[in-house]
Amino acid sequence: MVSHTLPAYLEEYRLSQSEESYELMKQTLGEFFGYEKPNGQHVRGFTSTNLVNRITRLDMLQYKAWLVEKGRSVRTAGNKMLRANQYLRTVMKLKPGEGLVTVKDAKYVELEPEVYSQSELDAFFAACNPFQFAVFKTLLMSGLRKQELENLTLDDVDYDAGTLKVCAKEGFRPKTWEERTVELPSDLLEILKTLPRRNAYVFTTKTGGRYTHAWDDAKTIGKAAGVKDAHPHKFRATYATKLLQSGIDLKTVQKLLGHKNLESTMRYLARAESITVRAKVDSVFNGH
Repeated sequence: MVSHTLPAYLEEYRLSQSEESYELMKQTLGEFFGYEKPNGQHVRGFTSTNLVNRITRLDMLQYKAWLVEKGRSVRTAGNKMLRANQYLRTVMKLKPGEGLVTVKDAKYVELEPEVYSQSELDAFFAACNPFQFAVFKTLLMSGLRKQELENLTLDDVDYDAGTLKVCAKEGFRPKTWEERTVELPSDLLEILKTLPRRNAYVFTTKTGGRYTHAWDDAKTIGKAAGVKDAHPHKFRATYATKLLQSGIDLKTVQKLLGHKNLESTMRYLARAESITVRAKVDSVFNGH
């Protein structure tokens, strides 16, 4: 079975790559080998000896389409397809750059970041319980990524300085391998003070485990509140857009978001400018 080669491949990958890259590869391959093709056959049924003849380019493209149907973004689906292709390239003993699919097959149209309107935020938070309210207010008011929030510890929050630190710790590395300090609004600091302290983490389950359900909770709350496409990263996009709309300079927003390059931050600038221009246009024509 192909899966018999997975442990060795993943162990080598773990030892040679970052913890974040390893976790992404591990999750992707686990998902890939559970993927059911349109003909009802599972990829995990393939063996290393017949892999070359049985997995095709069409299979890989259908896998990408399947991910999109399951609710993943085109960007995420393309990245997952390329990770699976990386593993298959190793099994097939192909050279770098060779494989069933290429980077061109993973290309996607860069869409404007999705943000919440104020009415959507009001409806969403009205449907939260106190703990969920704290979770998503933190995402909205700090711009943290989902994994950054889940790995936030009590020591990371400085109530006197009004800041939190995103820093490396066992089992977690910031996305760009760069630690940063984020200034927090007073309202968020007061919300964080109300959370129970069960262990070293800021956000924990009732049994004391580390909270890791922001994605599922956002979907559930959004459905109850009538807010479409609710997910954790949308709070980060809203945070960035609000900062830029308020006049905070691009370099400061880049630092707060932990972006390695300015181009990533400029996507939110375009969104912020679009919202501002629409508001001005609206006021012009509503006044006549």
